[in-house]
Amino acid sequence: MTRDEPANVKPELVSARVIPVGPLLFCVALALAGAILVGIAVWRVVNPAERDGATTARDIADEARQLVRQNKPAPLSEPLTKILADAENVHFDSYQHPLVGKPAPEFTAPDVDGKSWSLREALKQGPVVVVFYLGYYCNHCVSQLFDINEDYKYFGELGARVVALSPDTAVETKAKYKEYGSFSFPVLSDSSKAIAQSYGVFTPAKNGEPPNLEHGTFVIDRKGIVRWAAFGPAPFGHNPTLLYELDRIRKGGGGTPMP
Repeated sequence: MTRDEPANVKPELVSARVIPVGPLLFCVALALAGAILVGIAVWRVVNPAERDGATTARDIADEARQLVRQNKPAPLSEPLTKILADAENVHFDSYQHPLVGKPAPEFTAPDVDGKSWSLREALKQGPVVVVFYLGYYCNHCVSQLFDINEDYKYFGELGARVVALSPDTAVETKAKYKEYGSFSFPVLSDSSKAIAQSYGVFTPAKNGEPPNLEHGTFVIDRKGIVRWAAFGPAPFGHNPTLLYELDRIRKGGGGTPMP
């Protein structure tokens, strides 16, 4: 007797029982239809834009801020010295990346106003944090920009700058600025993904494999050397680590600017 058989049914009677095929197929079809309807209902609950159609527009900025709050309850507010002291004990080491310890690829790209922004020129003023994200269409992707923006004063205290790049065109990003507001740092267009590729966070399609663009965060000293890096399918979301690495550069002299 199996554990699913009623105690008062003999095994030989169970094996001899015949279930009509027609009703069985009808029940299976009914169950599948119900599962599909439930799946659609769940999808519309978690995707309001799909549920309400064009009448409900997504607020990417609000969604991004909510994602930031999931990782930290509030913007950093303590003195920089306290933040750095805490980061001494809790911070993330650099990922293993081919560029760490080597010169950062130089690049020049347009900002939202079409003006050229140069890494070389920015490094004359101090270290730079370079952030690659996938595009403003993605709340998860752009959440790192909102995260850094609300703590940006601390980067300034360390004499550092931040720049972000994505495949979005300057026109597309400027349209998002009008809708959601701008950031305290420049956001550049890398529509060809050539800069992302030079930093090892974009792989073009090859041998039947689709192209792959990843998130990337790089801390670069004034000499133009990459001192710390993080990359992968998710954005990096721990500003105290970035501040800690920038402070290490400052304590080490920060180097002289690229020639």
